[in-house]
Formats: sequence, structure tokens, C-alpha cells
Amino acid sequence: MKKLKIFLIVALVIILGAGGYLLYMFKFKEYDVADKEVSEIVGDPYKVELPDGSTLVIDEKGEIVEETATSEVNTVATSGEKLDGKTAEPGTDSTTNTSSTEKPTVASIKDKYRPALEGLEAQADSKINALIGRAVSEYSGKKADGEKVDFGYFYNKYTAAAGDLEASTDTVFHAVLKAVEKDLAVNGYDKTYAQSFKDEYEATKKARRDGILKKALDNR
Repeated sequence: MKKLKIFLIVALVIILGAGGYLLYMFKFKEYDVADKEVSEIVGDPYKVELPDGSTLVIDEKGEIVEETATSEVNTVATSGEKLDGKTAEPGTDSTTNTSSTEKPTVASIKDKYRPALEGLEAQADSKINALIGRAVSEYSGKKADGEKVDFGYFYNKYTAAAGDLEASTDTVFHAVLKAVEKDLAVNGYDKTYAQSFKDEYEATKKARRDGILKKALDNR
């Protein structure tokens, strides 16, 4: 049990780092890997809310299937409307008579998007953990039923699923990164200021792989 658990987890590590190699190794053999539970884990869409109120919904294929923006209440009074007994001048705000024109800093722009990226990472971790749990559970079930365990089947099935998860995670990350770059550009900053987010994301992926490997080694 422990040895196969190690094999499955390491397999996930491999696919997270070298997806193309998996396709090469198994292209000459086909497996029936249909699994409703795995499909639900992979198919559960990512949902990321951006600072402007829009929500990105990305499916297991890495495609944006929905992008909506929350409606905002217009608090600007038009000419002739009464504000506490006074007539508002055109373009004045209902709460203040002055508007803020202070330019946001690079740091403040990036800080707006951190919750979205942190939410994405949390969803990615949850999906990977669920996939590992399903792999171990399936193996235990087959052993309990006296079925023959095909290592190629497990490797192909779960590493492919993990590869799909990483691909969709990458897609939603780059969608958020694009929004950051656009926000920076609108405010007169170079989009390269968003590079640190990409560096952090790649470092987090590596840490996730190392963490999975550590779990495997701890169960030797």
C-alpha cells in the first residue's frame, strides 16, 4: 500500500514537471480511465474574482466560460437633482463634491490582485489533494476486491488528470496576470512590474511539487 502510494504521488510530481514525457511513454497503449469522481475533481471550474468585481470562471479545459461584472450603484447626481436641499452641479458626486485624482502606486495596484492569486492557489491545492486522495482510495478498493493492480493504468490516469489541472491553473493565472498588466499600463506603468507575480507563481508550483514528494518520502 505504502509503496504504491509513493508511486502515485511521485507520478503526480512528474506530470507537474514534465507533462509531454507522459504522452510519449503511454501513446502506444490505451487505458479505460473513465472515472466520474476524477472528472468531477478536474471539471470543477476555477472561480476567481478580480478587483473590479468581475468573476473569471475557467473550466478543466482552461477556457473562460463566464466573465461577469457586478453591477455598481450610480451615486453621481445629475444636474437638477436635490442633495440635502441643494441642487447638484453637473458631474458632482452624491457623497462628496470633489473627486480623487491621486495616481495609484505600483504596489497598491499589485496588492489589489493578491487575494485573487491567493484564492487561485488555494483552489489548486484543494484539487491536487482531492486527486491524490481519490488515487489512494481507488487502489485500496481494488486491493480489497482482489483485483489486479495495473501500474500503467494508475500512472496514465492520475498523472494525466494532474496535468489537466495544472494547465487550467496556468490559464487562469495568466488571465489574472493579464489584468494586472493592463491595470499597470492604464496607470502609466510598465507591465514588467507584474513579473514578480509570475516568479512567485512558478516558485509556488515548485513548492507544491516538493511538498507532494515530501509526503511520499514520509510514507516510505
